[in-house]
Amino acid sequence: MENDKSTSGQSGGVNISGGSVTVGGDVVGRDKIVGTQISQVQLDQAFRPLEEAVRIAAPEKQAEALQKVKELKAEAAKGKDADDGVVAKLVKGLVGLIPSAVSAVVGAFATPILGGIAGPVTKYVLDEIQGK
Repeated sequence: MENDKSTSGQSGGVNISGGSVTVGGDVVGRDKIVGTQISQVQLDQAFRPLEEAVRIAAPEKQAEALQKVKELKAEAAKGKDADDGVVAKLVKGLVGLIPSAVSAVVGAFATPILGGIAGPVTKYVLDEIQGK
């Protein structure tokens, strides 16, 4: 007896048969960020390694770098409404001032909070600063 292809099949060792199946909801590959705002506590945690990297940088560059971190944090606080171009420009400017901050910047954007707001321009800049 042959199986009717439209009503049965096998996927990953699981037999599938029957009528139509409807699935709803969001498909999320990582942590789901709900809403457009990010809490200050979440931002502080995500930016802590970056702020530490700036504090140990050359004193003459710290003030400008801390200002860029502050601006980056303010833009990131907008969540999904953050301007990708502004974020990318700030990331590139920060790493230009403090090249040793690359790992801290990349690490910050590897977190679900900041990774969720990184658009294509920011991702391009992150790849660029890592030499990819």
